[in-house]
Amino acid sequence: MSESGSQPTRRKGHKRERTRARLIEAAGQVIGEKGYDRASLEEIAARAGMTRGAVYGNFRNKEELFLALIEAYWQPITVPFEPDASFRTQMGKLGRAVAREARLRRDRAAAATAFQLYVITNAAMRERLTAQNRLVYQRMALELKKKVPEGVLPLPAEEFICVLDALITGLLFTYFQTPELVTEAVFVGAFEALAPAS
Repeated sequence: MSESGSQPTRRKGHKRERTRARLIEAAGQVIGEKGYDRASLEEIAARAGMTRGAVYGNFRNKEELFLALIEAYWQPITVPFEPDASFRTQMGKLGRAVAREARLRRDRAAAATAFQLYVITNAAMRERLTAQNRLVYQRMALELKKKVPEGVLPLPAEEFICVLDALITGLLFTYFQTPELVTEAVFVGAFEALAPAS
């Protein structure tokens, strides 16, 4: 309550955030069922219980909504670095984290696959993703160099980060397709194989 006794006003930003979150969730469901190309903004809006105008009030177009979906639901998988742990132990921890995320993200697999197809078939998006990943790889490589002694990595840090990203992506999608075959031991073993035995 304010001093005059009136009810506190709600900040408009909260409503906008909730609206965007509902649209992103609906987009994930519809794109997961139909793929990116066949998912219409009308159907996404209806699934969210909104109008198409609500979509355009929050996103410029379907592509921007799609990118917001990927950003919200497909965050990089990382684990805190333990200073006293061996590099192999650290890689094993990362493998277990990726295995855990694979189970958690399985219901989003179709939307993630739609994004992969979209990138492969859209030159502008490939360029955008390449530029974005280049910056992310550079930043992660700098951090890795601070935490892993020189000579421990089997590749230069920038290349190693690229390999990690490819390994994570490959294992996730293989798990989505054949979860019975890609056990946690497979995840852990794949990452530990990147660390020379000490």
